[in-house]
Amino acid sequence: MAKSVTDGNGTTHIIDVYDGKSTVGHAMVFVPLAVSLPEQAPMLVYYHGHNGQSSIEGYVTSLTQRDFRPALKAKKVVLVEPWGGTKSNFGKLGGGAGLATLIDQAMFYAISNAPGARSCPAKTPPPTSLILAGFSGGGDALRGAVIGSGAAHIRLLTEVWCFDCMYSGEGSAWVKWARDPANASKRLRVRVSTKESTGKPRAQADIIRTSAKGAANIDIDKTVSTGHEDLPGLFIPECL
Repeated sequence: MAKSVTDGNGTTHIIDVYDGKSTVGHAMVFVPLAVSLPEQAPMLVYYHGHNGQSSIEGYVTSLTQRDFRPALKAKKVVLVEPWGGTKSNFGKLGGGAGLATLIDQAMFYAISNAPGARSCPAKTPPPTSLILAGFSGGGDALRGAVIGSGAAHIRLLTEVWCFDCMYSGEGSAWVKWARDPANASKRLRVRVSTKESTGKPRAQADIIRTSAKGAANIDIDKTVSTGHEDLPGLFIPECL
């Protein structure tokens, strides 16, 4: 079952993700006011960080910085935020068939439940392209969804965004992924903040800066003087 609300920013759908046998997760799907045909826009799937909430709605609305919808109302994008619980554990929605199901159902609801009468085609169309992003604890799901993944969604992937999300020494792995000739057309964007408390994402960013010289598809900026929770909202509208 989906719950849909339209306001001055666009239309928000809260959906159960069903794989044909059971519910495998939940997600928020946001279609900005600027998007008239969701299937003609890129899709951004955002893996959130650790939190103390009980739903994706609660997560998004608990802090102003977590609600990107006002900043995206004039952007051509479909935003999908799966729910990973308090520990950013996205389960099946973090890769492979589960992510493909998430993309397919998010597009189905974006088309079928948009303002005005419109039916989704019998075969749900894919987005024009796919962006995968991870913030904080969502970095593990992001890595699993991209690095080493042979899933069908990878053919749609154009960009990967890492926001303060490298906690497992994966900087070199991301550089290796970006330098793979098969990924030459895909862009890796890395942003880290000064106020993230552990320093781990900054340490991995230093590794990437050193290793990324000459890699045209790696976009890594200097450390940003901002709060950890503030970081994604600063760059998501800018990168679109």
